[in-house]
Amino acid sequence: MASQPTPQEAAEALRNIDQRSEQARGSMRNAPRWLDCLAGVVIFLYCASIDFFPGSAVWRSWIFAALAVGYVILLRTRRGSALLGQSARIHRQAVSSRFVLIARLTITTVVAVSLVAVVLLSSAHTTTYVPYLGTILGAVLALALIGFGGQLRAGLITLAGSGHRVGGHPDGRS
Repeated sequence: MASQPTPQEAAEALRNIDQRSEQARGSMRNAPRWLDCLAGVVIFLYCASIDFFPGSAVWRSWIFAALAVGYVILLRTRRGSALLGQSARIHRQAVSSRFVLIARLTITTVVAVSLVAVVLLSSAHTTTYVPYLGTILGAVLALALIGFGGQLRAGLITLAGSGHRVGGHPDGRS
């Protein structure tokens, strides 16, 4: 049977939890700049390949999917996360449930609006061709990611980080 911790031990444990949470947030805020640059270049090349290699749709999608899955796998392992400059992760319970709800609603809305737009445009038999639209869009997305990646990540961490404290109660309850 475990003994009750002293108030000093409990305070030290809470300080340690706060310190680890801040370490995780700092790790995510201070991701290496090269990662933003690499992601921007990959997005630009993917979007530009739509304009310059229109027959490459199959292998282009497979390559992009393989890069995305590889990135996720690296983030899910300890060594991969360290390689990507994310030595610590925020615990799932520390993410605000309100943020999760808003993120899910936003993604669902974007998908639904996109589907409606595709259906309406295809049923109206309209074809609007803008030369090099993929390249332009890729350049804008890449520049935004390279230029503002750190600020975007910090803003998302701030929005997501208002969840309940992990370990706030000895039984794991908040």
